[in-house]
Amino acid sequence: MPYRGIRGMRISRIQIQNFRNFSDLDIEIGDNAVFIGENKIGKSNLLHALRLALDPSLPDSARSLRQEDFWDGLPRPLKRTDRIVISVFLSDFEKNKFQLALLSEHLVSPEPMVAKVTYAWQPLPGKTPSKDSDYEFLIYGGSRPENRISYEMRRRLPMELIPALRDCEADLARWTRSPLRPLLDKAAANIDHDEIVRVASAVDTSTERLTNISQVKAVADSIGTKLTEMVGVAQSLETVLRFSPTEPDKLIRALRVFIDGGKRPVSDASLGSANLLYFALKRLEYDQLIADGDRDHTILAIEEPEAHLHPTLQRLIFRNYLSPRGTSKHGSEVKSATILMTTHSPHIASVTPLRDFVVLRMSQDHQTTTAKSTANIKLSNKEIRDLERYVDVTRGEAFFSRGVILVEGDAERLVVPVLAEKQGYDLDELGICVSNILGTNFVPYLTLFGPSGLDLPFAALTDYDPRAAKADGTARDPLGPERVVNQMMRALLDEDTWNANDRESIFAMAPKHGVFINKHTFEVDLFKCGLCDAFVESMESLGVGGLMKGRMKAWAKDPASLDIGTFLSDVETVGKGRFAQRLASVIAESPAHSCPKYISEGFKHVVAKCRRP
Repeated sequence: MPYRGIRGMRISRIQIQNFRNFSDLDIEIGDNAVFIGENKIGKSNLLHALRLALDPSLPDSARSLRQEDFWDGLPRPLKRTDRIVISVFLSDFEKNKFQLALLSEHLVSPEPMVAKVTYAWQPLPGKTPSKDSDYEFLIYGGSRPENRISYEMRRRLPMELIPALRDCEADLARWTRSPLRPLLDKAAANIDHDEIVRVASAVDTSTERLTNISQVKAVADSIGTKLTEMVGVAQSLETVLRFSPTEPDKLIRALRVFIDGGKRPVSDASLGSANLLYFALKRLEYDQLIADGDRDHTILAIEEPEAHLHPTLQRLIFRNYLSPRGTSKHGSEVKSATILMTTHSPHIASVTPLRDFVVLRMSQDHQTTTAKSTANIKLSNKEIRDLERYVDVTRGEAFFSRGVILVEGDAERLVVPVLAEKQGYDLDELGICVSNILGTNFVPYLTLFGPSGLDLPFAALTDYDPRAAKADGTARDPLGPERVVNQMMRALLDEDTWNANDRESIFAMAPKHGVFINKHTFEVDLFKCGLCDAFVESMESLGVGGLMKGRMKAWAKDPASLDIGTFLSDVETVGKGRFAQRLASVIAESPAHSCPKYISEGFKHVVAKCRRP
């Protein structure tokens, strides 16, 4: 479920109509939102849309749009009824009296309390629009356009943007933009004035001693002489060399952050170090503003925060950022910021709470950008924890893919991409990843990636897994069909379809829904599909005992003689992962194009859904 532990506002829903690449976007989000999608899918446009409604620093000139900002799918010329509308829904503020006071006039739902802020770009009253100046913008709360949003409200609940092409070093050096400013202002307000005067006097004395050294004084005099020589006495500048201003009120502002124990200024830091320092100071800045009561909440948008940061730093910094909490001036713990982030980094995805993903994709007709959110996917808390641990380990590549092939283990993860290449599919070019779910419990992954979740094209490859007969000789049903019907298909079918079909019918539907099952197990089906020589070569090259090599050669000569139990035992003895690594290399270098039928059908299914028209 979305964040509920620490009281504080969040954006719960975003609607965008007719703006740039969005015809009609409507998404619910969790505590924060991490927007993922291909280049040119509209991630920056989405953040700009939110700025139109929420950013107090955006001038009116930037809020005035052009006809090119209307969605391209709208027929031209535009009609009077064509409007750009951006609505932001705010929730979870009712227990904070300051946020409640700001938002109570803008409610669209009393229980639970939900407020709405809307930006609209629309024709002027009585105008038939033909040019940009025939339009006006409105920013209003609730459902009534006359209920205008004040600058004060946007100032108290501001949206700030850290752009992708940020210059952290310049921002840290410039006092008006530095996140160090509110921290030092707070410190200065609490320092005894007489102490500051004494420090300023000491700084002034030290500065005078240094500048009166003859060599330094000569440099200062030469600067003044050259200025007078260039522009004359009347227009020259009066310059001096100093450490910093010595006026007590300005002395604190002259402080700058140094690195390496004070040996180097930030200007000498690497881009990664400057970014690390910048993000740390930003967190402190927001916490300070909340603690002082100067701000009630911050909506922070960050474009591609991974720039210049080592993967480990990406995970550490943004694990912290995606749980932003501070302390109010009354001493209570609050959620100090809502984070809206665009990223191409699987390392940031790996530390993103599962409820915070928003995946942007092009619609099937390639006319507009659509979105799927994980905020309200029906998963238990245990499944969420398991999936978050899984994403942490695998680094979340599947979230960035156009399609995914789900497999049971390391052997499939190593060999399936090679089989795809042999079948003529370049999975990287198609944007399809092979994801190892580390077992046979496909249900959470199908729920996450399936039609009730992110609706990502997928193929799930699973084993038939026959079981030995009971001690009395009674046959036992294989595990695979039971898993397919009662777990995998149950997670994919709606209630009516499930109730209307028997077990055999549901099993027959599996390939249509992206679930493919083999005739035995992965290694056995590989061997029997015509890749037995590759198994022999792999076994010989691994330096195993003569008995295992001999058995593999004999089975390859007469595949009908295969002793499945011994065969699987030999592979296990070598190690399934180790054997699969060697087997994948052998298959890649061989002329053979054989592939188990269930895998080739899985390729065709997911590729057909991922290929662009």
